[in-house]
Amino acid sequence: MLTITSIIGNIFHDKELMDKFKQMESQKRCERIKISRLELERGRIRKTTDLGTDVGLVLDSRLYHGDVILSDREKFILVEQLPEKVISIKIKSLNDNPVGLLTLGHIVGNRHKPIVINNDVLSFPIQADSEADVFKKLLSGIVANLEFDVEEQIFQPQHGMYMHEH
Repeated sequence: MLTITSIIGNIFHDKELMDKFKQMESQKRCERIKISRLELERGRIRKTTDLGTDVGLVLDSRLYHGDVILSDREKFILVEQLPEKVISIKIKSLNDNPVGLLTLGHIVGNRHKPIVINNDVLSFPIQADSEADVFKKLLSGIVANLEFDVEEQIFQPQHGMYMHEH
């Protein structure tokens, strides 16, 4: 088993690492560890890469999508976050309805979900499509002013908006 105790960097924040990733990928020497968003928080993880390398991670910091945990002449190991179901709620016309906005914030906040706010769209992970129906019922008083969309994606909570889910 290969033991990793530190993160080299992230291909999305380091151009040199991105270039090395592309080079190693073209040479078929890039391996991936697929990890769920919740597993990324753990300090100790044991996983097998897509090419069969057994890896033990013992880290002081959390992992992120795109982190590089090994980069040498022979092998490049990249962390890839698994996609998950995410609901996006677009606010169509609540700007003149502070009670509606507060209701939306209260109902979503009461679920202790990590969120992303992008202009007039609030996004957070859900377990199943049926959870979208639950939110529509809970928001029934303002649902006409909202648009709901559920899709699989890599969810990365906004900084400071990361909650531990119940």
